[in-house]
Amino acid sequence: MTSAGGTPAPGHEPPQLPRQLTTSGLVVHYITSVMGAGVLLIPALAWAEAGPLSLVAWGLLILYSYPFALIFAKLSVRHPTSKGVAQFVEAAFGARAGRIAAVFLLITLLAGNPVLGLAAGRYLLSAVDPSASNRAALLAGAAVIVFCVALNLWGIKVSTRAQMVVLGAVVLLLAVVICLALPKGDYTRLTPFAPHGWSALGTTLLICFFGFIGWENAAPVAEEVRDPERTFPQGILYAVSCVGLLYFAMAFTVSVALPASPAGDSGGSGQSDLTAFVRLLQVATGTGLRSSGFLVAGVLLLLTTNAWCLGTSRLVFALARDGLLPAKLSRLTARGRIPTRAVLALLPGYAVSVVVLLVTDSGETALIKASSATYLLIFLMAFLSAARLLPRGGTARLNLAVIAATVAMLPFFGVSLVIALAMLLLSVIAERCLRKRVTPPTETGVLT
Repeated sequence: MTSAGGTPAPGHEPPQLPRQLTTSGLVVHYITSVMGAGVLLIPALAWAEAGPLSLVAWGLLILYSYPFALIFAKLSVRHPTSKGVAQFVEAAFGARAGRIAAVFLLITLLAGNPVLGLAAGRYLLSAVDPSASNRAALLAGAAVIVFCVALNLWGIKVSTRAQMVVLGAVVLLLAVVICLALPKGDYTRLTPFAPHGWSALGTTLLICFFGFIGWENAAPVAEEVRDPERTFPQGILYAVSCVGLLYFAMAFTVSVALPASPAGDSGGSGQSDLTAFVRLLQVATGTGLRSSGFLVAGVLLLLTTNAWCLGTSRLVFALARDGLLPAKLSRLTARGRIPTRAVLALLPGYAVSVVVLLVTDSGETALIKASSATYLLIFLMAFLSAARLLPRGGTARLNLAVIAATVAMLPFFGVSLVIALAMLLLSVIAERCLRKRVTPPTETGVLT
């Protein structure tokens, strides 16, 4: 059993997840955690905001993403547990700070993760019914979330293998679309370079930043990575190179080849334009593959949803193992040692956001606006922890630069930052309540 502070009781070993994630599996998890909106929606949104100047924003964030991801990788090597960022904070600032970070992270993931599944469902439904209502799209998204939860019940090996096969096909298709569309582009669109002024760069950086949320999602699976000291450095190098190349190539292709969106065309839902990738596919192939474009986009977002379900379930498992959540959520199956109860716990957790959107007939963009700054605060927690945990050297200096860049972004998030601070205050209160009511778990760590 474990105590309320997470210390194993004498004579009892807490349940441990088996190390079975190889370098290739980690690369797939990294890429699917990040890549989604970054190649489907954000390039078009950034272009609309700043024109060719948006390419500078992409370049800066691609450069930023390597030290960003590298810091998370180095912290994961030093603290390879399923608690992820919360473990970093605990190691740097103590147990109570770690618990507050854990609650804040869990609330953020449960509130924000449904965005991915809901967007996937909206795309997939648009492939068969572009005029479907918002509530119908939300229900389709809920079905995607349930599917991803079910897939994770098979364990990380099965989930990662499925991700690998589908991701390979999607990346190949994206590369083909880019290669076919570029020769048909109008390169005069690259001038004037800053049609809306250089001040548009700040707003564009914030838009593009959403495409890089996800590098931290590898931290909760660190406990299941084989040979973390070798696997993480290799995995992060391959993943950042692949994502950075694909992002910039897509952004450049959008800049020169994406036709304007037809008036009022937003995928039939009143949400952000869903048709950017579809229109680019039509340019590349010269045919009206509207439904196919929606299908590809939906599958890519489904992969991202699946990766985030995996990472969040591991956080639930770790917090249950430490006593912050009910102990039964840390139990593993006898065969495969899979935390099935932690995975299933995602369903009621995600349902809160989905039900609120259904009742209010709102779209997933409302969740993005409300939760965006919370992710930035989570990143800042990790980077401040790294400042205390990492030895002096090049990575430590990079970390200071990343801290400065992250702090500089905060004021631009406006109302979302206020919501994030309110969620942090709620986490402080929730941690106090959970700490008072926690009792040492008495269940064994393995399900029969």
